[in-house]
Amino acid sequence: MIGILALLLGLNFGHAQNRIGFSSSSEFTASQIEGEVTVTCTTYNGVGHAAYLCRSFVLEPAVYDYFVGPRDARAKRISLNVQHQDGSNREKTVDYDGLAGKSRESYNLWISTLFQRPMLEMGMNTVNYSLLDGKTEVARGTVGVKVNAGARRTCPAAAYNSVDLNDCNSQYSICQRYFEEFRNCR
Repeated sequence: MIGILALLLGLNFGHAQNRIGFSSSSEFTASQIEGEVTVTCTTYNGVGHAAYLCRSFVLEPAVYDYFVGPRDARAKRISLNVQHQDGSNREKTVDYDGLAGKSRESYNLWISTLFQRPMLEMGMNTVNYSLLDGKTEVARGTVGVKVNAGARRTCPAAAYNSVDLNDCNSQYSICQRYFEEFRNCR
C-alpha cells in the first residue's frame, strides 16, 4: 500500500501536466497603434520643436511570457524551437523550474530590435519544446500558438514640454511615453 501511494505521488509530482504553452494564452492579437505627438524642448540654449507620427505593433495579452510545461523534477532547462507559418524559425533555451513546470525567465514574444528577435510571428506558430537535464532530453512536445491581426488603433494627439533637447531630436523615448500614457491607444 505504501509503495503504491509513493508511486502515485511520484508520478503526480514528477510528471503532472499543466496547460502546456505560454502562460497567458495560446492565442494572441497583434495590433498596429499610431498617433501624433508634438514636443517643445526648452533649454538654456533656446527652444526647439518637433512633431512625430508614432507607430508600433503591440501583442496582447503579453509581449513577454513564461512557458509552462510538464512538471518534472529532472528538468533544468527548456529549449523552444518555434516554426513560423512562413517556414522560418526561432530557437532559445533558458533555465526551467521542473518542480513548478515553468521557465525561469520569460521569452520575448514580439519585440524586434537590432539585438533581439521575437519568438512569434503573425499566423500559426508551432512550438516544439524539449525539457533537458544537462544534455539529456527528459520530455518533449509540440503546441500551437496563433497570432491574429487586430484592428488598427489611433491614440489622441498629444503635446509635451521637455527640458531635454534630445526629445526634439529623437522620437523613440517620446513615442514610448506617449503609448504608455494612452495605454497603447485603448
